[in-house]
Amino acid sequence: MEDGEIKISVIVPVYNECREYLEDCVFSIYNQAYKNLEVILVDDGSSSNCCDLCDDIGKIDKRIKVIHKENGGSQSARRRGIEEATGDYVAFVDSDDWIELNLYEKMVKVIVKDQPDMVVASNYYRNYADGTVLNATDNKREGFWKDSDFEKEVFPYFIKTETYFDTEFPIAMWPYLFKTKFARIITRKISDDIKTAEDYAFLMYSFLNAKSLSAISYRGYHYRSNANSKTHTITNVKKLLYSVYQLVNNAIAQSSYNQEMLKRKNRIVIFHALIVRNYKILFELEQNFLFPFSNVTKGSKILIYGAGKFGKEIYNAIKDDPDFEIIGIVDRNWKLFKEQGINVNSPEEVLKKKFDYVIIAITYVHVRRQIKQTLINVGVPGEKIAEIDMDVFDENHLPF
Repeated sequence: MEDGEIKISVIVPVYNECREYLEDCVFSIYNQAYKNLEVILVDDGSSSNCCDLCDDIGKIDKRIKVIHKENGGSQSARRRGIEEATGDYVAFVDSDDWIELNLYEKMVKVIVKDQPDMVVASNYYRNYADGTVLNATDNKREGFWKDSDFEKEVFPYFIKTETYFDTEFPIAMWPYLFKTKFARIITRKISDDIKTAEDYAFLMYSFLNAKSLSAISYRGYHYRSNANSKTHTITNVKKLLYSVYQLVNNAIAQSSYNQEMLKRKNRIVIFHALIVRNYKILFELEQNFLFPFSNVTKGSKILIYGAGKFGKEIYNAIKDDPDFEIIGIVDRNWKLFKEQGINVNSPEEVLKKKFDYVIIAITYVHVRRQIKQTLINVGVPGEKIAEIDMDVFDENHLPF
C-alpha cells in the first residue's frame, strides 16, 4: 500500500459528559493532515443533548458517521465502532481529548513501511484545567518487531516489573492503530461484562495475539485531566477487577510466552487499578506497613506528594486511621485544588513540615524521578523519600 491508500476509522465513544469538549475532539480528527479517514461517533445511550450534538456534528463532514445505541459501556461502544468500521486500521479517541493534526500522517508512514498488526505513537500530553501541559511519558523505544521477537524485545518494556507502573508501550487504546480485521478478532474475545480496565484487557489480548508491532516515540495525543472533576470510588471494584484478572490470566495460559513473567505484569496492573480506584481495599488487608511502601510502618508521620487519584485514595483511606498521621498534601497544581476547597499546599512547603516519610503518589515514573531529585536537591534526606516496593505486588497481597 502507498500513502493515501490506507483508510483509518477513528472511533469516538460518546457519553453524557461529552458536550463541553466533543466538537474540539472531532475537529482535531477530521482536520488531520492525513485525509483518508472516517470518524465514527458511537453514542452509547447518552442524554438527548449529547445525542443531538452528535447528529449536528455528523452533518459537518461526510466522513463522520454517527451511531446511536443503548448504553452498554466502553467495551460495547468500541466493539460496535470496530464492527462498523470500513477502514484498514482502527483508532480510538476519547470524546474529551484531542490529537495533533499530523498524528495519523506519521503513523501511516510506519504502516506503509511495516504493515504491522499494531502501531503505537508511545508518548502523549496530559492537559490540566489550569492550562498546564505535562509531557506525561518519556518513551524512546522505536522499531518493528515480529511476534518471534516479543519475548526479548517487546514484553520486557511493556509493564516493567522492576519499577512501578513503568511501560514504554502505554496501557491505553488511544495511542495505537490496529488492523481492523485484527481488532475484530480481539474485541470478540472480551465480554461486555468487563466494566473496568477495558483498555488493559484489550491490549493484553492484542499483545498476546499480534504477529507484529511497530512503535514511534512521537507525542501526538492530548489526554485531558480535569482536576475539577470528582474522584469517585467504585464500590464493586474488587469484583470487576477480579474478572479482568482472570480473563487476562486465562489468555496468558493459552499463549506460548513466558507465563510467570506475564502473570506478574498482570498482577502489577491489577494492583495499580486497586490503588487508584479503591485503595482502602489494600490498606485494610496489610496490617504492618502502608501498602505498597514497605518501609512506612505504623506510627509514621506522612507527607503525601500528589493530589491526583493516587494521592487522594491514600489520603481518604488513612486520614482517620490512628496508626498513621498525615502531615499534609502537596501538589504543583495546589492553587487549583485550593479553589475547590481542598487543603493542598505548594511543593515549596515541604521543608516547613516535620515528617518521617514523604510519599510520591504519582503514577508516571519519570515524573516521580524528577520529583525525588527535586526533593533531594532542596534538602530532603533520601531515606525519608518512601519508595514503592515492587516485591509486595505478589499473590499474597491480592484481595481475591
